[in-house]
Amino acid sequence: MSALSNPSASKESTLLAGIKQSPFLPVRRLETEWLDEPGHSRETLAGNFRDIAFLNRWFGGLSPVDKSLRPFLSVERPVAFTILDLAAGGADVPLALARRWRKQGIKLAITALDIDPAITELAMEAAHRENLEEFRAITADVFTYPYPEDREYDFVTCSLAFHHFSPELCVEMLRLMSNLAGRAFVVNDLRRGWFGWFGSKLLTLLVARHPFTRHDGPLSVLRSYTIKEMEALVRAAQLDPTWKVRVRRGPFSRLVIVGENQEALNKGA
Repeated sequence: MSALSNPSASKESTLLAGIKQSPFLPVRRLETEWLDEPGHSRETLAGNFRDIAFLNRWFGGLSPVDKSLRPFLSVERPVAFTILDLAAGGADVPLALARRWRKQGIKLAITALDIDPAITELAMEAAHRENLEEFRAITADVFTYPYPEDREYDFVTCSLAFHHFSPELCVEMLRLMSNLAGRAFVVNDLRRGWFGWFGSKLLTLLVARHPFTRHDGPLSVLRSYTIKEMEALVRAAQLDPTWKVRVRRGPFSRLVIVGENQEALNKGA
């Protein structure tokens, strides 16, 4: 969701070679989004992330994540969980989860990691507005940060970032998320297609206030992966068999990857 140090490579990967796609699908685009370029002002980033938070809240960015993690919440109250949000941007998704779950007596301690210090500062300010004390923002590259022990977090999430990554980095990210999550991990991204591109074009024109959103939104759809492509990348990641991983369609041309730790789910932990 944020500016990244490892954007998609300029040439497509062989990991996706040989996948049969509909001839009506657009070819994956590799142009750089404005958000990925360096040197943006704090005001520019804040305006862009306000739009993204609005779109996530009302157009498929929040509900699929909430629904995917619900099976792990059916335990006695009160209870507390930890979540790591990678390439977090403004961390609007975990903050919205904390807001929802707090009403049900569930506490959520959030760690948000992003490479841009201006972005992590914005995330901290957003958490402060939510009166959320258990929030930590870390400025670091998601691929090189020295993480704590495996399974340190209950949940690991990543929203609107995979389309910024090359296929090889998507595979690396899936392995990273499965190593860090004790219960489940969820990827919420866009799904490439002309319907999604047209919908993003129209939606950003009608509701987006920032020019970055209007430019990057439709391009993000064309940079994103299809269901078949992401299924191939999940297979390439060769995750531990304790993980049950599903790739499915989300609302509003979203793509959702859900990894469930079967041992934790069977224990009701």
